[in-house]
Amino acid sequence: MRFILFILVCFRITNTYSQSFIFPANAKVAFVGNSITNNGEFHHNIFQYYVTRFPRVPIQFFNCGISGDVTGGILNRMDEDILIHKPSHVVLMIGMNDVKRSLYGVLPTTNIDTLSQRAIALEVYRANLDSIVSLFLSKNIKVILQKPTIYDQTAVLKTPNNNGVNDALKQCAEFTEKLAQKYNLPCVDYWQILNSINTTLQRKDSTVTIIGNDRVHPGAVGHLIMAYQFLKSMSHPQDVSRIVINVKSKKLSNTGYNCQVESLTKDGNKFIFQVIENALPFPIDDNQQQALDLVPFIQELNNEELKILGLEEGNYQLKIDDYVINTFSSQQLKKGINLALYKNTPQYKQSMAVREILKEMWKNEANLRTIRWVEIGHLKECKNAEDFQIVQSFLENRFETKYQKLSNGAYYKTQFEKYGILKPKEENITKSLQELRLNAYKIATPTVHSFTLVRTTNN
Repeated sequence: MRFILFILVCFRITNTYSQSFIFPANAKVAFVGNSITNNGEFHHNIFQYYVTRFPRVPIQFFNCGISGDVTGGILNRMDEDILIHKPSHVVLMIGMNDVKRSLYGVLPTTNIDTLSQRAIALEVYRANLDSIVSLFLSKNIKVILQKPTIYDQTAVLKTPNNNGVNDALKQCAEFTEKLAQKYNLPCVDYWQILNSINTTLQRKDSTVTIIGNDRVHPGAVGHLIMAYQFLKSMSHPQDVSRIVINVKSKKLSNTGYNCQVESLTKDGNKFIFQVIENALPFPIDDNQQQALDLVPFIQELNNEELKILGLEEGNYQLKIDDYVINTFSSQQLKKGINLALYKNTPQYKQSMAVREILKEMWKNEANLRTIRWVEIGHLKECKNAEDFQIVQSFLENRFETKYQKLSNGAYYKTQFEKYGILKPKEENITKSLQELRLNAYKIATPTVHSFTLVRTTNN
C-alpha cells in the first residue's frame, strides 16, 4: 500500500546558508536520552545530513543514550557519560520510561494507588527534566529540547497494550514545551507528527503502525520522519544546490545557488559545462522509502535542482562525467529537475560512499554504547571494577541470579558477553570511530563534475 500523505508545516527557509541555524564548525553535540536515542537512527540521519550538506563544516555527534534510562538516570550519569565529552550543544529527549508503562494496562483502572503512582511519576519527570536543563545551561551548553516519541496504544497488534501510556507521554510533551518557553529554548515536536501520521494510517488499516511492533521503538521510517521534523524545526536549508544556465546568453548566465559553474561550451546542439556543488544529495536507504510518502523530505530538504533555459524544443540526454543520467524534454529542463532523485549521478554515488563510511562509524558507536550500558547500569556494585576477571565473574553471577529467568534474559546475557569482548578493545574502537568520521568528511569533499547535454535525434 503506497499513497502520498504530506504533513505540511510552514517554516522560514532563507536563500543562503546561515550559521545561525546550523551547528557551527567543531561543535560537539551530545544526543541524550533512552533507548530511542541509544539506537541512534534519527540522529544518524541528522548527522548524515550535516556531512553531506555542510562538508566543509566538521562537527561531532556523541550518542549519550542509554537503553531503559529515565531523567534520574541522566542526572546520575551526567559527569561520566555526558559532560565528559565537553559538549557545546545537548539535544535531549526523555520520557518513555519515566511514565512507568507497567502502571498502565489493557483496561482502565480506578485503583487510587495506581493513579497516585502515575501522577508521582509525572511529577518526578517534571522536576528532574527542569534540573537537567538548568544544569546544562549553567555550564553554558546550548540545549535543544525534543518532545518524546509516541507509544502506539491504538494499533491492533499482538503486543499487549498498556493503554494510557501515550496520553501520559502527551503530558510529558506539553511540559517539555513549557520548559522550552521558560528557558527560551528550541523544541522539536516528535509526539504530534508521529501521532498524526499514525492516526491517519490507522483509519485505513488498524494493524499499521509508524512505531515498531513493540509499540515503543520507531523503525527506520519513523526515525527518518523524526530527522525530517528536527531539520525542519531548526530551519535547515532545503537546497543541496540550484544550477541555473541560460544557453542563449553570450556570457555564461549563472544564477545558481550553493554551487559554481566553471565554464560553458556550445557546439551546435551539444552543451558542456563544469559545476562544483558545495553539498551532496541526502542518500535514502531502501528501508526508509515509505517515509517519503508520509513527509515531504525530498521537496523540503533534498532539492538538487538543474534548470536549463534557452533550449530549442526537443529532448536532451544528460550526462554527468560521462555517466548517462536520463533524457529530459526542454520543458522539463526549463522547469527544473531534481538530481537528488537520480541514484546514478556521481554526486549521489559519492553521498552513498559517505553513508557506507558512516554505517561503519555507527557500528563502533554501538559497541561503545554497549560498554557504557554495562558499566553504568551494572558495574556500580562491583567492588573491583578495575580487575577484568573479577568483572567477568561478577557479570556471570549477576545474570544467573537476577536475569536468567526473565523473558528477556537472553538480551542481558548477550550484552554481558559482548562487554567481555569489547572492553579490551575500547581504545581502538574509539580511535576507529574518530578516523571514520574524518574519512566521511574527506569523502564528502565537493568535486568538479562535467555536465554534457545533447539533443537527441528522435525528437
